[in-house]
Amino acid sequence: MKIKLICFLVFLCSGALISQSGFTTIGGANFLGYGRAGVNISGIESIYMNQAGLSDIKNYALDISAERRFNLEELTNISIVGAKTLNFGTVGILLSNFGFAEYNEQKFALAYSRRLSPGVSLGGQFDLLRYNIEKIGSKNLISFEMGMQIKLNKEFSLATHIFSPGKIEVNETTDIGTRFRIGIMYKPSGKVFLLAEVDKLIYREAEYKLGLSYQLINEMQINLGINPVAEFYSFGIRLSFRENYKMSTAVALQDRLGNSPAISFQYNN
Repeated sequence: MKIKLICFLVFLCSGALISQSGFTTIGGANFLGYGRAGVNISGIESIYMNQAGLSDIKNYALDISAERRFNLEELTNISIVGAKTLNFGTVGILLSNFGFAEYNEQKFALAYSRRLSPGVSLGGQFDLLRYNIEKIGSKNLISFEMGMQIKLNKEFSLATHIFSPGKIEVNETTDIGTRFRIGIMYKPSGKVFLLAEVDKLIYREAEYKLGLSYQLINEMQINLGINPVAEFYSFGIRLSFRENYKMSTAVALQDRLGNSPAISFQYNN
């Protein structure tokens, strides 16, 4: 297991695996099943990828998500989020933890979303990013992210999101780079939707993501995803219970480093 962990860190530092930090892969099975194409998704899970989608929450919602990167306990990411719709918009909070004893990342965030018109939603989020490195210490950084979702018609929607605009220095050799996403959703019917997304971290190669979702029955949704740059393919299932409860599971297959399972639980009111 230690050898596998070392291999992961080598690939991460060399840039061979694009954007694999805990700050940018949180959300559990909500997005893993789509190949992490999530900029167009609305509801409570949008707090992870594009806060504009929080405006679709009717009252309040909760989500608990976990992912074990490459099936390593040391690379487990756990996130807890909640959001409440008020007269002036929707407010959400996010808590996440990623890593192991020697290296750990934590994210604490406050999000806000508002519907500007029936087809346009805008959202933003203030982030406290905390690094903990054994024998070196901890460092807290402040960042910001924002996004927009536009429903063009009944079939198509367009969305964009930017994370950490401007350069934030972690240390002399490491920065948190600006990350930009843009994507489109196509809904040919009430049972099927397709996602296509471009994800660009400023100093790395762009990722191209494709996601497919099919509502097999009222209680079950099947999701597929592909991310050729990160070289993984994903499969997910979402189950609905009593209208208010949902459970999602997903797994991503990566040839060099192994499989990444994830799970998410939701409550919507």
